[in-house]
Amino acid sequence: MTETVRFKTSGMHCSSCTMLIQMNVSDLAGVESVKADYGTGMTEVVFDPAKVTPEAICAEIEAAGYSAERQ
Repeated sequence: MTETVRFKTSGMHCSSCTMLIQMNVSDLAGVESVKADYGTGMTEVVFDPAKVTPEAICAEIEAAGYSAERQ
């Protein structure tokens, strides 16, 4: 069973920013898909909650140099 969570992501300003977030977050075990959009400032993640938490996903976005807040 998967869960979808959206994060308000600040600091993205181009498509390279979205690619970096998508690559880093998709490397987490349990993450099935990541869609970051710098136009809306949102990152949507589909994941297996038995393998990864929203907090861990948020931490990974922040480790990439952006701020993230669960919506």
